[in-house]
Amino acid sequence: MAIFTEYRDYDGIGLSELIKKKEISPVDALDSAIDLIERHNPQLNAVHRTMYHYAFESINRNQELNGEFAGVPMLLKDMDSALANYNMMQGSEYLKNTKMSFDNELTRDFRKTGALICGKSATPEYGLMITTEPLAFGATKNPWDLNLTPGGSSGGAASAVAARLVPFAHASDGGGSIRVPAASCGLIGLKPNRARTSFGPSHGDKWGGLTHSGIVSRTVRDTAHMYDNLFGNSVGDPYGVHYEKGSLIKALNQKKKLKIGFNLISPVGINPSNDAIEAIKFNANLCESLGHDVEEMSFNYDGLLASRAFAIIITSHVSQMFNELKDIVGRRYRKKEVETTTRLFDYLGKSYRASDYTWARYTMQSIARKVMQDTNKYDVVLTPIISQPPPQLGEIRPDSRSRLISEIIMSLRLGFIFRIKPIRDAILNTLAPQSLWYAPDAILQNITGQPAISIPTYWTDNDIPLGVQYTSRYADEGTLIALASELEEAAPWIKRIPNL
Repeated sequence: MAIFTEYRDYDGIGLSELIKKKEISPVDALDSAIDLIERHNPQLNAVHRTMYHYAFESINRNQELNGEFAGVPMLLKDMDSALANYNMMQGSEYLKNTKMSFDNELTRDFRKTGALICGKSATPEYGLMITTEPLAFGATKNPWDLNLTPGGSSGGAASAVAARLVPFAHASDGGGSIRVPAASCGLIGLKPNRARTSFGPSHGDKWGGLTHSGIVSRTVRDTAHMYDNLFGNSVGDPYGVHYEKGSLIKALNQKKKLKIGFNLISPVGINPSNDAIEAIKFNANLCESLGHDVEEMSFNYDGLLASRAFAIIITSHVSQMFNELKDIVGRRYRKKEVETTTRLFDYLGKSYRASDYTWARYTMQSIARKVMQDTNKYDVVLTPIISQPPPQLGEIRPDSRSRLISEIIMSLRLGFIFRIKPIRDAILNTLAPQSLWYAPDAILQNITGQPAISIPTYWTDNDIPLGVQYTSRYADEGTLIALASELEEAAPWIKRIPNL
């Protein structure tokens, strides 16, 4: 095994440059990644499946080193992007023995970059939690403190990248699942604009347009270069957004004065911790020192209304997901194969009526329009993405009381009460603060479809990352990349390495 001892010092672009100059070989980079995964994954549980043989085959298929990231190791998230002849387990016992029969467009796009898929990263069951602690595979640990959550649902990807097992990894975001793990693990996490990447050939969109695909990385330039390769649509996609090839790479060196609004008050009614407030103030002051116009602002929308509509959309799509999985697996799941909360989502999704779903879609689109109109005077809006530093493992997962209530609802077939609007609203208004407390406002950019990026400029006194979120106007990732590049230079985080 040829170990490149400086492997962890380089980002993806840096490794690619060394490989193309033949200063190291793709085998050197891959062997180094394998060595780190084998040494540290038993602690982290960030990689649910290794695919070393597949990665070596990829090297043999790409002797010409085609692609911008040729020879650079990466991980594929174990959901939202199928790879033919490999399981996509999605953190669930139900899918442990089921192989996919096709490649997603996104998987193909990753391969076209020349990156070496050497494993599948951990996820919570079906990506439904913002912590990565599936019962089927066990908890993934945060490399900055192994007692803390790395966030979710792309927690395995974030843990592995923060630990420098790989320089970047596939991630996806239906309610904060790129940005929350990035903020929890000290990484760059760009949730791209809606319709930037294809979900073909299996889907037109995911979760009614709420889900977005991309990566988590350690450097802004890796994010810019990878998204430059991923952005685009395939024939049959229901909608798309024009992207000018190369524009994100150009944005890395663009500096312009921005009008930035920052917000400290959650419309869901959850107060950020002192650390989260300090993180926002630090970033606001940093932006002001760089010459940007910065002012405090507030959102004027009903956060609980948004969370109720979001819950109806998600549960409805969970039910549809299980219809699809039944055809793939060949049978419906057994009770012991799926977690209680996931089964409740499936049950509630079946309980709602078509009118409930269309109301939720209408409500979310109305909120999206209002939010974008109200914030249009700003080039960028700065907000918390997590309400506090990463909590202890186990704190975000449903407790025994919540699981018992869920079982009672399903056993007594009480789903009909969720069709009675006053009762439904009261229940969901109570559940929102309980379930969204760690990332109360992450769902907003999934609702609006706007690009948003988590940036790791702030660290607590205990040397734990606490990223913040910057959101731009619709389809304007370039402004976020330009600002992130400027912040990376002013408050560099790349030399921070967890002590594993």
